[in-house]
Amino acid sequence: MDAIKAGIESMKESQESKKAVNKAEKANDPTVKPSERVDAAFESGKAAMKAQEHSSKAEFHKDKHACS
Repeated sequence: MDAIKAGIESMKESQESKKAVNKAEKANDPTVKPSERVDAAFESGKAAMKAQEHSSKAEFHKDKHACS
């Protein structure tokens, strides 16, 4: 069960990482309005934090599975 949880968290991590990259690209695009760039930068940071959280949960479940 822990291996499945680790896989799910890893999948969530990759999705959040992709969101962070897409939002960072929008934040650095000079053709986008400044207010939208600020919002995109904020959302990028938030998605990056969620990706790190899912990464740590995946490692926890992976280690828990390996110890069992």
